[in-house]
Amino acid sequence: MKMPRRGWSPRSSAGRRSSMGCWMVMSRILSLSRRMGRPGEDILRPGELYFQYYFCISFIQRLYMYNPLELRVLTSFLVLADELNFTRAARRLNMTQPPLSLQIKQLEAQIGAQLFERTKRSVRLTPAGQVLRAEAEKLFDIEHRARQMVTQANRGEDVGHLSIGLTAISAVELVPNILRRFSARVPGVLYSLREISSEAMLQALLRNELDVAILRPPVTDPRLQARRLMSEPYVLAVPVDHPLATQRKVHARDLDGQSLATLERRFGQYAHDLMMTWLAEHNVVPLRMHDAARHHAMMSMVAAGIAVSLVPASAAAQPIKGVVYRRLADRDVPALELWVAFHKEIGNPMTLPFVTQAVESAAGYKIGAECFGG
Repeated sequence: MKMPRRGWSPRSSAGRRSSMGCWMVMSRILSLSRRMGRPGEDILRPGELYFQYYFCISFIQRLYMYNPLELRVLTSFLVLADELNFTRAARRLNMTQPPLSLQIKQLEAQIGAQLFERTKRSVRLTPAGQVLRAEAEKLFDIEHRARQMVTQANRGEDVGHLSIGLTAISAVELVPNILRRFSARVPGVLYSLREISSEAMLQALLRNELDVAILRPPVTDPRLQARRLMSEPYVLAVPVDHPLATQRKVHARDLDGQSLATLERRFGQYAHDLMMTWLAEHNVVPLRMHDAARHHAMMSMVAAGIAVSLVPASAAAQPIKGVVYRRLADRDVPALELWVAFHKEIGNPMTLPFVTQAVESAAGYKIGAECFGG
């Protein structure tokens, strides 16, 4: 981080540019000292602060309407943390020592923690001060990157690249919804989409071949982090002329003796095991078991009248000629979870903003009743 030089002032144009946006996340930064030592709570990651900056960029334009005291105080804190001398820090800030001392006292009062240990001969940071300094420095770096990216976007330039792994079902409706909203907020991103199995996505994340993956659980590798997007029940896909197609809802017992099409277990172990366990609990014995490596191939067998298939509910959003979908009436119908995963060592500043958008979009996602003939 580049610290303010001699002659720098928070009221100067350079000072305003380097301080821009701080007020939006000030309250979260100030809470860091209180969070130290609390079990189960993580310090804010820089990516999370970046997300706030990027999507609050419209508020930055109104920054000058607000009291600049908080901006000056945070900048003063960083300069003093760098100099560890009130006289030199005040000189760099083009102010006298008493106002600087007052600003630091106000900041400590607002935080509720001491940031500096002061003696007649020395000034040094407390543990709380060290935390605030580290996070504030990240904040200024993030703000600088955000400003650069917004400028590029306004010029119509590419602002970055995002490599996304996804399942075939998520590509039907959820992922387009996520991409539509994210692209509206962050224009100019270049996308690379890969439709592969959840197991393959995990390996691709570890090899840094993907920035983010929309997949089925589990995600157990400690190097990866995941957030839950949604949970959806199984529904039944049946040929349009199948006897079960005349029923609005079917039960597990209706599948006994039917030919069943499934994905190969190696291409979806979690979903396959969940489905087969449920069928076994209901003593369902399929007449024949057909398998396929991809969802579209499996649905081709259903459309051809060869078999029925249990699929995630969101698959019903994609009409396929010769196929209808019916809800399962059993109370214990298993629900498939969909997660979004990414590497903990985030190298792409687009990753966390996209993850947050994915969570937001999934929260409002619903399957229309018309998908089931209702």
